[in-house]
Amino acid sequence: MSAQSAAVGTRFQAISALRHRNYRLYWLSGLGQAMAVGMQFLILGWLVLQLTNSASQLGLVIFLYGLPNLSMLLFGGIFADRVDRRLMLVYSQMAVTALVLLAATLTLLQLISIWHIYGIALVLGVIQGINMPARISIVADLVPREDILNATSLNMAVFNTGRIIGPSIAGGIIDYVGLGHALFINAALYAMGVLFLLMMSGVPSKTARNHGNLLIGLWEGVRYTAVTPIAYSLVGLSFAFGFFGAAYIQVLPAFAKDVLRVNASGAGWLISASGIGSLFGSMYMASLGNTRHKSALLIGMITLFGVMLFFYSLSPIYVLSFIILLIAGIGFTGFISMGTTIFQLSTPMELRGRMMSQWLVGAATQFVGAFPISLAAEYLGWHTAMAGSALMMLAMVFWLGIYRPTFRQLKL
Repeated sequence: MSAQSAAVGTRFQAISALRHRNYRLYWLSGLGQAMAVGMQFLILGWLVLQLTNSASQLGLVIFLYGLPNLSMLLFGGIFADRVDRRLMLVYSQMAVTALVLLAATLTLLQLISIWHIYGIALVLGVIQGINMPARISIVADLVPREDILNATSLNMAVFNTGRIIGPSIAGGIIDYVGLGHALFINAALYAMGVLFLLMMSGVPSKTARNHGNLLIGLWEGVRYTAVTPIAYSLVGLSFAFGFFGAAYIQVLPAFAKDVLRVNASGAGWLISASGIGSLFGSMYMASLGNTRHKSALLIGMITLFGVMLFFYSLSPIYVLSFIILLIAGIGFTGFISMGTTIFQLSTPMELRGRMMSQWLVGAATQFVGAFPISLAAEYLGWHTAMAGSALMMLAMVFWLGIYRPTFRQLKL
């Protein structure tokens, strides 16, 4: 009987964090937001291509989203350390819902222009930059320490479920109904996420009670990173991952259209392929429990992602690209899940929001990195631009993750 109980325990270890009510509601909220985000970038990207037929314009719109997103992520971490994180998530997601509804209305009425998209991208960047540090740092308020890796991995699982379902749904809606209807469905999914957040109750506030100068609070986080080897290495890896690696997803619609010669549905399925692999990776990470091999998994996952990204950059065949992105997704999510977990476990409680914001800033450089990649693609070709970006990321991984001794010495 004890063996049977052990088997049951192992089976449910992968979803153990869901036994906490507030985390379940948060997870369901995340499902709505993940599907909405999965749709959002494909829809806006395809809208830009339809209006301008220019890869560099797509890169510029992503850059306009990314610049304020990067800036606000730093301050969003300070806010996440000082205010009610649940309410912060509610208000910011309501604002995103309203903004997407505005874009949907303009598109359906055929009043949308590239200037509207510039403005929408800027405001979305601000709001989602404020939102993300609170969304990640609130996890430790909802589950005990032993469930943090599981909860973080389940977050990645739901995020990647959205990446699987959202783009493929968006691509189909765009091809058969239109961009305006796709944006209305996008807004409805954001609203669903707000509803589940409102249902949460009794969330403990583990925020710092220091309400001093914001710039001093920001400097405290930066100084901690500069003098703490593990924080310095993680933030550095996140920048390499975002700027040189994850930026591929932002320019994927243009790569798919120009190189693989596919429509919106085809581009959506490529994004979904990465999401499918990421879902597998998330569930694997969730099943590990409190593993002792955190450093090896972190470096192994980001290396897998970089190698697959290099192969993807050289592929001219749609089916082969689909398979490569599926494998790349495993490394993508494995790196994020393990890096987030190491940060949660190694950071003092009063600095958690600021450390999560720096971690997110690194990953969010993908929105800025998309612009130089798209420019390089116009002058050098997509294969050269993407391959060079993947190799630069792998060089950074070697320096920070393998050559330096920080991760070899890490004990968590």
